[in-house]
Amino acid sequence: MKWPRIIIQRLAEKIKEGTKFFIGHGETNSNDNRESVGEVLASFVKEIAGKLSNVIIGHFPEKEKVEDMNVCSMEADVYTDDENIVGEINDVSGIALGNSDRSNPAFPGALRLNMVQCFAKEDKPKPGEGDKDMTFEEVKDAIRKMNIRPWQIYTLEDMKEDRVFGKVFEENSIFKSDNEKLEKENKEIKTKSEEAIRNSDVAQAKSRVEKLLEEGFTDKQKSFILKRFDPEQEKDLTDEGLGKFIENEKKEFADTAKLFGIGESETVKKKDEKGNTEESESLTMEEEALKEMGVT
Repeated sequence: MKWPRIIIQRLAEKIKEGTKFFIGHGETNSNDNRESVGEVLASFVKEIAGKLSNVIIGHFPEKEKVEDMNVCSMEADVYTDDENIVGEINDVSGIALGNSDRSNPAFPGALRLNMVQCFAKEDKPKPGEGDKDMTFEEVKDAIRKMNIRPWQIYTLEDMKEDRVFGKVFEENSIFKSDNEKLEKENKEIKTKSEEAIRNSDVAQAKSRVEKLLEEGFTDKQKSFILKRFDPEQEKDLTDEGLGKFIENEKKEFADTAKLFGIGESETVKKKDEKGNTEESESLTMEEEALKEMGVT
């Protein structure tokens, strides 16, 4: 079988902590009625001799059962295409150990890299000395060399309970809570500010409309427009918005006058270019309606 790099990268996720080791393969991938000789502690991907490899760290309680095992082979559901290229791997149920003199792994190079038991050196002790434990610095150095990451050994809950890193999680939780509180307060301030601005615009809207109607409008037009003006219902209370409202109502006034056939001559006050006020006779409401419609 041919193993693409992306499939090898996924193996670290597929091989879970606690997956069992067995001596040799069973007739099926089932773990029933099989003696486990160890279990997986961590799995990660690493470049070894220029090739992407999946490295597994396991715990083996009885050294003598596995000390001559130097090859390994996973037990899983493997899906391949017509060219025998692996496309997906599911349900890694176990890992079989074997000896290269008697067994061949599923793919070349699936070898046991080393054996470490409780981080004890494999130096043969002198008579009467017993096993020699590694120092803490040697343990840290071994972890660095094997490229072991904290998440491969500790759970998130373990990290939260740590006396050093636990403080980081607590501080992050406090910052998150404070940030959410500030966002809520800012939103409330923004809403109140928008409401205050809106209320101010509503309160001043009528007087602004009256100001805009001072020139070029008859008393009937002014009365008609002002009666129909409700600042609470108008979304746009800017000068541009009020100007559009007045123009629309002026047309509505002309259409209404034509509909009812009402006519009344009025005087309209206008200012010339020099600012002088002059009076001129306005058109009747019917005449204004006809003018708006383009009828002469």
